[in-house]
Amino acid sequence: MNKKYQRREVIKLMGLSGFSLLLPSCNLSNPSETANSPLLNEDSIESKPQLKKEEIFDYFKSENVSYLKKEDPQYPKNNISFNLRIQQEPQIIALCENTMGVQEAVKYALENKLQINVKSGGHSFEGFSSNTGGIQINLSLMNKMHWENESTLIAQPACLLKELYDETLPKKRILPAGSCGTVGLAGLTLGGGYGFFSRKYGLSCDHLLEATMIDGEGRMVKTKDDPKLLWALKGGGNGNFGIVTELKFKTQPAPKGFTRHRFKAYKLDSNRAKDILATWFRTSSLLPNHAFSAFVLNGKTLTILLTHYEKTDSEIESMVKELDKVCDKTSRGGERDLAKSLKTYYGVQEPIYFKNSSAGYYQNFQEIENYIVEILEKVIGGKGLIYQINTLGGNIEDPEKESQSCYPHRKFGFLSELQAYWDEGRNPEKIISGFDEIQEIFYNKGIRRQYRNYPNLKFKEWESAYWGEDNYKELQKVKMTYDPNNRIFHPQSIKPLNSV
Repeated sequence: MNKKYQRREVIKLMGLSGFSLLLPSCNLSNPSETANSPLLNEDSIESKPQLKKEEIFDYFKSENVSYLKKEDPQYPKNNISFNLRIQQEPQIIALCENTMGVQEAVKYALENKLQINVKSGGHSFEGFSSNTGGIQINLSLMNKMHWENESTLIAQPACLLKELYDETLPKKRILPAGSCGTVGLAGLTLGGGYGFFSRKYGLSCDHLLEATMIDGEGRMVKTKDDPKLLWALKGGGNGNFGIVTELKFKTQPAPKGFTRHRFKAYKLDSNRAKDILATWFRTSSLLPNHAFSAFVLNGKTLTILLTHYEKTDSEIESMVKELDKVCDKTSRGGERDLAKSLKTYYGVQEPIYFKNSSAGYYQNFQEIENYIVEILEKVIGGKGLIYQINTLGGNIEDPEKESQSCYPHRKFGFLSELQAYWDEGRNPEKIISGFDEIQEIFYNKGIRRQYRNYPNLKFKEWESAYWGEDNYKELQKVKMTYDPNNRIFHPQSIKPLNSV
């Protein structure tokens, strides 16, 4: 990839609110054509003929799954990761058509003693959706959706966010999710999932009603038979217990419009950046639940985004006035069509080189005030580094939602992320070194809680960072139920209780 991105374009790369917050259509054809679809009738899977043991080693295609080897012409295009920094070569790519295909692929992996990783959108920051030498269960063909009723949506795992919005918004419904158009719905949901609408409606995982999964032993299981599994899938991350093949969601009424304001500051030094950040924290903490804001420092240039989708409250007006005083340029927006507005945040569509991760949850500015200048200096002086903070809070903090999910960070009102981008051919060593130095500062200053969908292989005590010690122990119990032999794993997956 030879395209070079201008600094203003880099802001759009992360799609604001999550890469992992992945191109085929997710629309389902008319009901008469899908009455016998596996999406609609999964209970018949166990009764259908399975491959015999003597066939499974040499069988490389069925009506449900194709097994691609490296020499297969389809292998390269199905092995592309959104993050070009990470190159892996699974021995087999199992391109699954449906839940039965996933079940066949898992049994194939068990017979051949292959490590299993799961790819839907392929946006994993650290390449957890593939491996080298094992099997990649590729769900990219499983991208259908249909409505159970006017508010309940059933989706396959590889539906992309841009396809999700194309399906829901014409029906005046919405599922609170991220904004990067090519992120896969399953990966986003299983790690939590937040975006413009989360402060009012909660996380994506909070809207998950049921799921169907093929576990690490090749068995089909449904969360309606095990509430603890549903709890684990709401924030427990993907690639841990099994392969989720169907998700049922409660949707919300879609807003009628969407309003965006943007503020810019240029040629910043660290002290001025800190002053603006203090103003941003103070004013954004007062925002109504239908508003969202992001502080995005890209080198010496700052962009602050403020969005809302109901009437302009006094708190929003106050924030606009306060930021207008301290920034160099203010662009006030009017109400626009929601669907058109969301498309402006879909981000780039093709794979790129990057190193991104969570940089900690904060409750307030005081947590970072005494040392944030050191962080800002490194971002301002590090070409290609971006430091972003997003607003959380609102109904994400709902105690009932907390009890129903394993997502543990609801008390924090802010989530930060650190990002690094570079062009093909450029040596990223220096920029990644600066990235790691910033992460080390945060860790040493006590910022230890991290967002599972923004992983980093260098996080220390990642188990408690993502889930907290108590939740992690409970997740290990779920792992023992559904994947006791740890067939489905990656470097930061849930470990069975009996593992070291």
